[in-house]
Amino acid sequence: MVKIAQNPYYTIKVDEGKNRILLNICGGWGGETEVSQYLEHWDLALRLVQPGFTILSDIREAKEHSPEVRWLHLEAQRKTLNAGLAHVAEVHRLNESGSDYAIDMAQESKIPLNIFDNVADAEAWLEEIVQEKKRK
Repeated sequence: MVKIAQNPYYTIKVDEGKNRILLNICGGWGGETEVSQYLEHWDLALRLVQPGFTILSDIREAKEHSPEVRWLHLEAQRKTLNAGLAHVAEVHRLNESGSDYAIDMAQESKIPLNIFDNVADAEAWLEEIVQEKKRK
């Protein structure tokens, strides 16, 4: 496991063996200065995965984000699509504003998002998808 970034706002790790990026988003992002290296960290993570990679994202600790940072999330999603993203399993606290915010952005960027309410189910789904692909 390679840790790309860890700060009060997010953690990005790469599991090269699984060809997977792990993203945890925490707290509220008030402005770009708080997360000024976010896109650079994504670039570093994307260099360590191959096309067909997956993302396991946990946003249960995320709070409302400033509209000023929405473009950062969208740009990160566009970068992942361009790098060959296959699937995203995202863990949400369902029926909260952060969940709605994430769903809206996924629809806008057209990332292949599947939502779960716990990490174990999200990981199991990604493993099943990967195994299914290997069998074909």
